[in-house]
Amino acid sequence: MLRKICQEQTTLSPADIQQLEEVSKQLPLMAELTGADVFIDCPTTDGEIVVVAQAQPTSGSAYEKSVVGVLILPMKEPAVFHAWRSLSPVRDIKAITQENHTVRQDVVPIFNSDQRCIALLIRELDISDDVLQEKKYQSLARTYEKEDSTLRSSQTSADTTTLREVHHRVKNNLQLVASILNIQARRCGNDFTKKILQENVSRVLSIAAIHDILTQNRDGFHQIDSMTLLEQLRKNLQSFVPVGKSITIQIDGSSVMLSPDTASSVSLVVNELITNALEHAFEDRDSGSIQVSFLAGSLFHTVTVADNGSGFDIAAPRTGSLGLNIVEATVRDRLRGHMTVYSSSNGTRISFDFKTE
Repeated sequence: MLRKICQEQTTLSPADIQQLEEVSKQLPLMAELTGADVFIDCPTTDGEIVVVAQAQPTSGSAYEKSVVGVLILPMKEPAVFHAWRSLSPVRDIKAITQENHTVRQDVVPIFNSDQRCIALLIRELDISDDVLQEKKYQSLARTYEKEDSTLRSSQTSADTTTLREVHHRVKNNLQLVASILNIQARRCGNDFTKKILQENVSRVLSIAAIHDILTQNRDGFHQIDSMTLLEQLRKNLQSFVPVGKSITIQIDGSSVMLSPDTASSVSLVVNELITNALEHAFEDRDSGSIQVSFLAGSLFHTVTVADNGSGFDIAAPRTGSLGLNIVEATVRDRLRGHMTVYSSSNGTRISFDFKTE
């Protein structure tokens, strides 16, 4: 069935199909080992995605029937389409099956010998009962809030004013530091030193953005909206586009509330990735784009920074890259997440994930 579907609906070569057939032989073992449904999906010639292989565990499957040969929908399985577009793994994203069960998906691209993504390997765990229980808890919580509105906030008006003033002063001080570094950079005659100073200006501004958002937040000072944060970073970094080049920075994705500590780490990583792209991805071209996307999950969130620049050799990364070292250390040590890198002559995509709060 896998071979028949691939021959009729995809542009995969015989070697690609044979590779997927070998992978499909392992699906039953994967399903038993993880206690979850496992699939292989392939993009079709029409730009859709079709299921070409499926394996179910002997117990706990979310499916009563086979869905091999069935097309999947972006609105119901966003993780699959995100992994296909970003060419990077996506973990722990909610999805709705063809039989309307709620599942949690892990998706990883399958590459052929030419490093072209030919399919997606998917693991699905049924969480329908957990979702039902969560809705009951949320209903009880809303009822409790209505009955006792005095417990909605522990901050007094004076406390709120004090906190806002603190964040405002921290933001101003950080912006002052950035201004001093910027002045030094403009006066510096050494290009290497000037570059280092400019990079640190963007780092300081990325941290200042956190306090700027907290200063303006009317709902308290304990959480920061992910899209508000990324949009603030976009505004800060748009001014760092090299003179004479037309490079746009675009933001999309899910709106998720983050703690200030998590938001600070995410801000620093995204700042470094965008800065690196602006500096290296478009050296041989005058225009391009950088896309930042935030995909929310129930256990992990995934952030992807992608550009359509010239790419680089992952096997031989640039030496002495402080920015990339900062990214790897922050994702590993502060966010407790994983980072994946994909690069070709058509551009670079770097994704990292971190646990939800």
